[in-house]
Parts: sequence; structure tokens; C-alpha cells
Amino acid sequence: MAANADITTLQTEGRNPNSVSIDKASTQDLCRIINNEDATIPGAVQTCIPTIAAAIDALTPRVRAGGRVLYVGAGTSGRLGVLDASEIPPTFSALPSQFVALIAGGDVALRSAQEGAEDSVEGAVKDLEALEINGELDSLIGIAASGRTPYVLSSLAFAKAKGCVTVGIACSAPSPMSECGHVDFMVDAVTGPEVVAGSTRMKAGTATKLILNMISTGVMIRTGKTFGNIMIDVKSTNVKLQMRARRILRHICGDRCLAFDGEIDQILEEADRSVKLAAAKLMLDVSINEARQRLENANGVLADLLIDAESGLNNAVTPEEREPYVLCVDGGGSKGRAVVANRHGQLGRGEAGPCNPNDLGIEGAVAAIALAIENAISSHPEAKGSRVSDVHFVESAICIAGIDREPLQSRMRMEMVRLLGETSGANMYTMNDLELLASIAGREHAATEVVVLVAGTGSVAMRYRLADGRCVRIARAGGWGALLGDEGSGFDVGRKAIRLALQEQDVVESTHGPKNGAVKDPLHELLTSHFRSKGASQDQHNLLDRVLVEPSGSAASPSDTKRRVAACAQLVLDSIDSSPQARMIVDSAAADLGNLARASCSRSDGAKEDRVLVLAGGLMHSTHFRKELVSRLVADGIASPGRIAVMTDLATSGALHMVQERWR
Repeated sequence: MAANADITTLQTEGRNPNSVSIDKASTQDLCRIINNEDATIPGAVQTCIPTIAAAIDALTPRVRAGGRVLYVGAGTSGRLGVLDASEIPPTFSALPSQFVALIAGGDVALRSAQEGAEDSVEGAVKDLEALEINGELDSLIGIAASGRTPYVLSSLAFAKAKGCVTVGIACSAPSPMSECGHVDFMVDAVTGPEVVAGSTRMKAGTATKLILNMISTGVMIRTGKTFGNIMIDVKSTNVKLQMRARRILRHICGDRCLAFDGEIDQILEEADRSVKLAAAKLMLDVSINEARQRLENANGVLADLLIDAESGLNNAVTPEEREPYVLCVDGGGSKGRAVVANRHGQLGRGEAGPCNPNDLGIEGAVAAIALAIENAISSHPEAKGSRVSDVHFVESAICIAGIDREPLQSRMRMEMVRLLGETSGANMYTMNDLELLASIAGREHAATEVVVLVAGTGSVAMRYRLADGRCVRIARAGGWGALLGDEGSGFDVGRKAIRLALQEQDVVESTHGPKNGAVKDPLHELLTSHFRSKGASQDQHNLLDRVLVEPSGSAASPSDTKRRVAACAQLVLDSIDSSPQARMIVDSAAADLGNLARASCSRSDGAKEDRVLVLAGGLMHSTHFRKELVSRLVADGIASPGRIAVMTDLATSGALHMVQERWR
């Protein structure tokens, strides 16, 4: 069973270029190398999330029906399986008999390596036969970093033949496990070469632990062991747990919770010390028996039971009585922001990673937007604790970079309605982020024409005409993307800085040292330190490698490279006073951006007094850049000094604009 496979082809067995000289590094550098490698693990796991989610959904009904989850592994993989199986019962009040772990060589292998045990095909069958597997209810998770351990492969084959749902976890791909035909859900988290070649207890072991955490926690959440992010399925069996139970009930039930500890304890006693059952009784105001029956009807999921009676963690209200909110999302190429506001102007702000669907795909962009919205809700003084679907959004503006085309807008709108709920669709607007900027600025300045000039990760200039409350785009310049354009953008600034540093590096290398009397620009050292801290190639003299190669040693994707280059723009802006090169780059970017604005206005028939110019994007935070740009635009007659608006926080401006329009 693949026992004689050539392990030299495994990714985990290769030599890691970032740790080749680790034995010569200082102790601090040694630790940094290990830490930098560990930082790559979440990315490897992230690519597996769709498969992990599908596995959770497949395991959940079986666990809910009383089925077991069997973990099988050898060595480190086996120990991680034992750890996960043993932690679930005390953490979530689950039955220990439902989570069973087998390690090749038996329990003695937890402390001492059992030579040859992992190669025993017959041993796996014998161990599983003793468990009397029920194929209709039980599931098996096979764990092997290499994807080739005979004990694990044999277990997967045996379980699949019995009718079990099977999950495979490996850190190499392809592998005998992924190709054996006995795995329903194959999780291939390729973590690359280890810091110490072949030591899979390191990155591969950490990735395995993250995956097991995700699967077991996901199953527990889906089976109703939590309410929101609170562990609700606990029993108050000692003083500490009793205090926790009271706190949980008061937090969940709010005004419905009894005032005195003794009264709460009495309810818990009636509920057989079950916090979940006590919460159901208090929230529904029914008897213990009825609460128990209704919980069973809801498959034990308290949130589903209370969905009409409770919104998140707030007191129960009817849909018509729910507090109305507005939402504005600004999804950019480097960062996504969301702002939630109520009628009183109270704000909640949240951030997440890049949101451009052209770089990430629709699913990736929506996932980032969802996280930003969740974070915004969590920071809102009134909405915090609520789920996204429970917040009543009466109006929302979803402004995403790169969704100019109608098919993309329609798809994004459909996904956002699914996320926010059907009732949100009536007043949901999905648009390019520039359109909202133009609309806000046009109304605030009573303008008939608006030019929006953006210098973020990318750059673009768009001219709009405002009439009868509508904002219509009439001209565009730039916005071609990093491959063909983006002059004057954060990416362009970062790219120019890196180019100059590389040119300086070439001169040093070709002359075996700096020219006599030459002084290295401080920007070069800042860039070198920046990429060194990101954990890229440890060759301190090869800046190009550090820009283009991931810390794991693999080539960076185009979208990742673009974000990494654009991130250097802040270094340039911060160095204007100390670096002649930085000042030159920023002034050049301002000139390029001015050219975009001029191109967008080349056929304008409106007077500049009727026009307002909006400056947006991350580069506009720089006072020097902004002043240099404005002076050029005024000199070129693009706009009047009093008709220039700077908007560096679209999400906040948009949310407050909606509050003003709707409730003022």
C-alpha cells in the first residue's frame, strides 16, 4: 500500500532554501526563520477551506445522529488526532464515545516511537474491526503528512468499504492518499519544505492541527454546541462552571434573565444543569419540557430555535421593530472597509483584506467583504453581538473596485443579498467605488460635473455628470491595471522605488562595491529591511528574490506580488524628507496622476466652476503628495482651489451620507 513510494518527491522532504544556513544563524535569526516559515501555514490551509467546509457539512448529520468520528494516524499525525479527539468532549460537553482516536502502535506510541507500526496494513484492519464500525453513522479522518502511510491508507480503505464518510489530511500533493479512491474529502494543505528537511512535526504538523481544529469546531458549532461564539452546551457541575453559566444566561437572555443568582440556579436545576436548555426556557418563556422538545425539533441548535424570538444576542423583537441600519462597503485592491450606521449616526467600522474580484474571484471577494461587515457589526455600540443576517439593513451601498461590467455587478449583488438577507435587496446598490464618491461630492458641492481621481493600489480618473439625482459616467482615463497602466498609483510608486533599488544593487554588484564617494539612498535600506522582515529569501543581497518569491520558496502569485509592491508606497511616502529618490518618485506620481485627470477632462464642455474634483485613495493621505498634485491640477485649470474634496474614507462618508439622506 505505497509503502515503497519514493519519498524524495514529497514536498515535505525537500530542502528549504530559506533555512539552508540555519545552523550558522544567530539564535534570534534562527527563531525568525522558523517563525517566518510558520507564517506561511495559514495560507496553505486557506486554499483547502472549501473542502474542509464540505467535510464539516458531511460529518455534522452523522454526529448529530450519534455517529462516531474516528481519527487514524501514525507518529505526529496520530498524536494530533488523539489530541483533537480528547479535547472535544470537555470543551463542548460532547460524548467521549463519539470521538475516538487510533494511533499506529497503540497508546504506547503517544510517548515512544513504535518502529514499523505505521507500515502495518493488517494492524489497521485489526484495530478498526475491534471498534465494530457502523458505516451508516460513523466517519473516519485519516491523517498522514506524506499522504502515503500504509496504516492510514489501510484504515481509509477499510472504512470506505464499510460505508463511512472518509476525510483525508495530507501536506503533500499529489499523494497515494489523494489517488487511492477511498477518500471522500481530500484536504491537501501543501506547506512546502520544512525548516529542517523532513521534520513534519513542524509546518505540516501545525497545518494538520489547524485543519483538525477547524473540522471539529465546525462540527460542534453546526450541531448546536455554541450560540454565536459562546459555548452554550455546557453543564454547571462545579462552582466555576456555575458562575460561568449565570454569566452566559445573563448575556444571552438580557432582561428576560432572572435577577438573583438563586433564581437562575433554580432554573438550571430544573434544566438538569444544561445552560442551553435553561436559555431556551427563559427566552421562549415556556416550561422546561416544552423548551426541551422545541430544542430537539431544532436539532439542538439554539440560534435556529430563537431566530424569530431573538436577534443575535439582543432582546427579542419582531422584524418590523428591529433597529434599522445602513451599510457602506469600500472594497479596494489592498484592503476592504465596511461601516455600519444607525439612524442616530452611531458607527461601527470593520476592515478585512483585499476585495477586488478581478484578483480574488467572486467567492474570495465576498468572503473578505463578509469579514469586514462582521467586524463592523462587532464594533457598533448597539449592533455588536448580532449576526450579519440578523441586522436589518434598510439601505446598503456595496462599492467594489473593478466591478464596472454589468455581469460582475449582478453576480456581486446576488452574493451580497444572500449574505445580508432577502429583505436587504430592495435598497442595495452595487457599484464601482468611484460612483458613490461622485454622487456624494456632487450633492455636497451642488456640482453638475464631478471628476474622481483615485490613487490607491491602482489609479484611474473618471468624470461624471449629475442631473435629476442621477450620476452618469461620461469619461474615463486609466484604470488599465498593473500590467498596462496604473501610473501614479501605490503600485506604481512601489514599483519605481524597487526599480531604483535594484538598479543601485546592480551597480554595487558589477563594481564589487559602491562607487567611490557614492552614498546609498536611505530608501534602498528601508526596502531591503521591509522585505527581510516579511520573511522572504535570506540572501540579503538579492532584493529581487525577496520581492518575487514567497517565504515558503514558491513563486508569488501576480495578485500577491501586486499587493506586496503597492505596500512599499508607504515607505516611499514616509521617506520624502530624508530620501531624494522618494521625493522624486512621489513628484513623478503626482505628475502622472495629473495627466490622467487632464485626459478625462479633455472634451469637457462644462465650466470648471461647475465642476468638483474628488481625490481618493491611500496616496492622498500624504500631505506632500496631495499638495503637489493639487498645485498641478489648479495650474492646469482642471479645478478651482475651493472645488477640491479629499475623501480618504469612502465607507464612513458613504454611511453618513445615507444617514443624512434617509433620516435628516
